[in-house]
Amino acid sequence: MKKATFSGLRWILCNLLCLASLLSFTGPAFSECTGTNAPEGYAGIEISFTYQRGTTIASNQLAVWVEDTEGTAVRTLLVTDFTAGRRGYRNRDMSLPAWVKAADPESMADPEIDALSGATPAPGRLVYVWDLTDDAGRVVPPGVYTLHVEGTLYWESDVVYTAMIDTTHPSEEIAVHIERTSPEDHENEELITQVSVSVIPN
Repeated sequence: MKKATFSGLRWILCNLLCLASLLSFTGPAFSECTGTNAPEGYAGIEISFTYQRGTTIASNQLAVWVEDTEGTAVRTLLVTDFTAGRRGYRNRDMSLPAWVKAADPESMADPEIDALSGATPAPGRLVYVWDLTDDAGRVVPPGVYTLHVEGTLYWESDVVYTAMIDTTHPSEEIAVHIERTSPEDHENEELITQVSVSVIPN
């Protein structure tokens, strides 16, 4: 009886040691698949801005997205329903043209584009977080990405804010640049203001 008990314990201990060895070997691969590729010290990127609803037609279209170095949208955090969900860009090609070019909604199936689309938000301070994943929920490869905030102000008048992010070495202070298609047109120019991009610490 004692010999059988000892053999049973030896079998259990042997299996436990094998399991520990297996876990120590596969641990890094498991972490890479299920975790984040962000360096220690930050959990993602926060994009915030003040939105003031426009008072005219052909306005109030918003998009927030992330592009890779090829200029392809890898993650859309916000795009208003008229432009995307209702395919408004087909009849009004001046509606969020930068997002349309990067995201290529014509290549998306209706359920896919519906998942990205959202109602025009209420006025106020808006905050969006990029957790370093793409639209399919996969962690993006480490590298340089460009964050965009776009607003259609009035017909062809458009504004795009951009910020460069190196996910391997994110800067605490991230510069934001602005570009207007019609800077002489002041209609609804306060649609998007006070854009800020910052690292979210762990």
